[in-house]
Amino acid sequence: MHFADRLQHAIDKTDSRIVIGIDPDPMRIFAPGSKLQQSFSGKSKEHLLETFCVMVIDVAKQYACAVKPQAAFFESMGITGLTVLSRIIKYARNLGIPVILDAKRGDIGNTGRAYAAAYLHPKSDFFVDALTINPFLGPDTLEPFVEMANENDCGLFVLVKTSNPGSSAFQDLKVTEEDCTSVQTVFEKVAASVAAIGNLNLGNCNFSNVGAVVGATYPENLTRLRQLMPRTIFLLPGYGAQGGTAEDVKPAFLKDGRGALVSSSRQIIFAYEQLDDLRPAPEEIYQAIADAARKTRDDVNCAIASI
Repeated sequence: MHFADRLQHAIDKTDSRIVIGIDPDPMRIFAPGSKLQQSFSGKSKEHLLETFCVMVIDVAKQYACAVKPQAAFFESMGITGLTVLSRIIKYARNLGIPVILDAKRGDIGNTGRAYAAAYLHPKSDFFVDALTINPFLGPDTLEPFVEMANENDCGLFVLVKTSNPGSSAFQDLKVTEEDCTSVQTVFEKVAASVAAIGNLNLGNCNFSNVGAVVGATYPENLTRLRQLMPRTIFLLPGYGAQGGTAEDVKPAFLKDGRGALVSSSRQIIFAYEQLDDLRPAPEEIYQAIADAARKTRDDVNCAIASI
């Protein structure tokens, strides 16, 4: 099934447009006094890491349309982290939950093809439904990712306008066309390329398998980007802990409530840190994460209902 159709099926099944980011920051989960660590006292780091991620995925089965593991945190834990990453990717996909790996890969030639094979080939230990990629090296570097995504019914999310405060330093620079007839920002130029590439592979839902990463922290840009990319699925990071709100993300959605995914990580997965109990039971940790996910889903649904 085409990636965009698979994603739309998950949205319809869960009545959710949220993606739960799995960001297992070792500075938090393994910190002295960590409530998660206290809850599973005596267990190995590998066990704790996998148990935590499985909890988040089980919550996502009810309240999210996809999960988004952040590769950096798993990589920072070496072989243990990568082993767990491989297992939780398979766990989520076996439950029918789309997995978007946030790895932001991008490179030329054989290197790009190797990155694509690492995440978008069915024989890989890290085979996912979609991958975030970086277009900074130029449109040709997207080609091996697009080719492999098309071959294996996978998706891509290209960085277009990111949520971090410093994104404007490069992404908002103005570019004058050679004929001097128009001026665009760099992110508008990237958006136009994403739309052109994506229009070559639309699903039955009329959305492309090539999406765009667009920060929820810049709502003033969303209307323009939607104009440039009408058939592109937006992945909206920056919701919650980074300051993005449900009202902020509304311009990213079409009037039928389709076309965008709201990503939230820390606000959901570390909700258990607010529990009063210094050594909560595993069931309490799960419930805290589930309550935060449900609230995020409901807040987003309420906002887009008024579009």
